Amino acid sequence: MRALVDPVLDWLTLSRHALRGLAVTRMVLGLIVWTQLLANTPDRHYTWGDGTSWSDPLRENDSWPGFLGGFVAADGAWFDLLYALTIVAGFLLMLGWHTRTMTILTLLLWLSLYTANPFVGSGGDAILRMVLLYLCFTQAGAFWSLDARRGARAPRLPDWFGATLHNLAVVLIVHQVLTVYVASALWKVQSPVWLDGTAVYFPLQTEAYSPWRELLHPLTSAEPIVLAATWVAVVVQLMFPVLLLYRPTRAVSLLVITGMHLSIGVLMGIMYFSLVMIAVDMMLVSDVTWRRLERIAARKFGKNRPRRGQDHASVA
Repeated sequence: MRALVDPVLDWLTLSRHALRGLAVTRMVLGLIVWTQLLANTPDRHYTWGDGTSWSDPLRENDSWPGFLGGFVAADGAWFDLLYALTIVAGFLLMLGWHTRTMTILTLLLWLSLYTANPFVGSGGDAILRMVLLYLCFTQAGAFWSLDARRGARAPRLPDWFGATLHNLAVVLIVHQVLTVYVASALWKVQSPVWLDGTAVYFPLQTEAYSPWRELLHPLTSAEPIVLAATWVAVVVQLMFPVLLLYRPTRAVSLLVITGMHLSIGVLMGIMYFSLVMIAVDMMLVSDVTWRRLERIAARKFGKNRPRRGQDHASVA
């Protein structure tokens, strides 16, 4: 029994895992937050501010904590100040400046924005909120961040405890990803249009989910392409946990599922949802692969290898 328990404890307590993948996740999630709010700035008061009284019945039935009611209580200049603060927090999270503080601040402000109008949220927003929560317990600023450039700070907690919190958060994020994919695949196989291979065709014929409908018609009307796209989506999502166990199949599955999300984002016009899923998937790319890509980038652009954080350091 000890032979089984000791490796698990060592994995949890001796070092922090997925540091580079988490850095990519952090950057993409921060990018999503500040760009999404910046793009919606002209409509901010109608979407989340004074103009959201039409959503009062739903909001009043929710049991969110009072400290998340900042956007609901604020109006006018105070609302604009909170809105700008959320944009700044997301931008600094992307850059990795005081990463843990910015993660917590972004999470609280993003949750407060959601409670102001729950109708605006989507599946991608729900995943973003959950991952931001887990990210608060990780060392997401250890690489490719302003925190990493200014160097390590003295740890506030015993190293084994910080590593355990970090690795448990990594496990929970991965669990969330696998749950989303497998649950989505199990839902798909219950539908006749997914089983007969025609499901991909229908959303691409609607105005809401096909901004390129006329251009894509030669592809969406080709039965082999529609059938392949439909079944690849089902098989890769359903088998995703198994494919991750072996490095070659993990690489193929990540490439396929990233391509699937990019296709959904571009062809169906729901890029933010796709970016959230891609951001979380990047955690599943091993540090070995990220280091290899880092060396290739350094050689390609003729620069010295950027200063990196310490795997065992505690960065705020």
